[in-house]
Amino acid sequence: MSWVALTILLQVYAQEVIEPPTLDPTPPEQPVPDKELDGCQKGLKGLINDMLGLEFFLRDKKDHKKHCPQVKWEQPSLDEYKKDLKSHLPEGCKVE
Repeated sequence: MSWVALTILLQVYAQEVIEPPTLDPTPPEQPVPDKELDGCQKGLKGLINDMLGLEFFLRDKKDHKKHCPQVKWEQPSLDEYKKDLKSHLPEGCKVE
C-alpha cells in the first residue's frame, strides 16, 4: 500500500511541476521616440562639424609653421573652418 500512496504523491507532484507558466496578458511597453531626438541629432552633427573645423584649424596652423613659415599667410577664422571643412593652407604649403 505504501507503493500506491507513493505513486499517487509522485503523480500529484509531477502535475504541479509540469504545468506551463502563464503568460502575462499585457504586452511590454514599447519605447516612444522622444520629440527631442531630432534636436539632439542636429546638435550632435553641429558638434561634430565644430570638432572637425577645429581639427583643420589647428593642423593648418601647425603645418604652416613646420613646412612653410616663409610663406606669408593669414589664417582664416575658426568659423570659416567650421563652415568649410577642409584645409585652407596656400597651395605651396599643402602637405600630402
